Amino acid sequence: MAKQHLRPLTILHVEDDENDALLFARACERAAIPAILFRAHDGEEARAYLLGQGEYVDRLKFPLPQIIVLDLKLPNLDGFEFLQWLRQQAGFLTLPVLVFTASLSREDKARALAEGANSYFVKPTTFEELVHMVEFFREPPPDQLN
Repeated sequence: MAKQHLRPLTILHVEDDENDALLFARACERAAIPAILFRAHDGEEARAYLLGQGEYVDRLKFPLPQIIVLDLKLPNLDGFEFLQWLRQQAGFLTLPVLVFTASLSREDKARALAEGANSYFVKPTTFEELVHMVEFFREPPPDQLN
């Protein structure tokens, strides 16, 4: 199967940990994922980004994402609360959300999926495992990225 030149995938990465955000960005580069990453440090900032409020008012500079990569353990508005809010917004009902978290809890996984996450991934312990995990973005299911 020949590789196609894909247009960059716009990703909103909601992550409060600087190291995790940097590793995710580098893993996307290493996996040759054509992505444009935007980052929010918590659920409140992600909500402002999606609504185009404050510094995010310019949609040319801050386009709506095609996918959200969401940590659960966030300050202020955590990942669960953000998911609840997101799935109540008519314009974002089908926006894919992939949870990337350190939580191994079955309860957290069940709750995240019940709140509307499309997938749940436990953050890997090595960089190479992270690269392998983000390779999912290279050929996502066509019904999830419209």
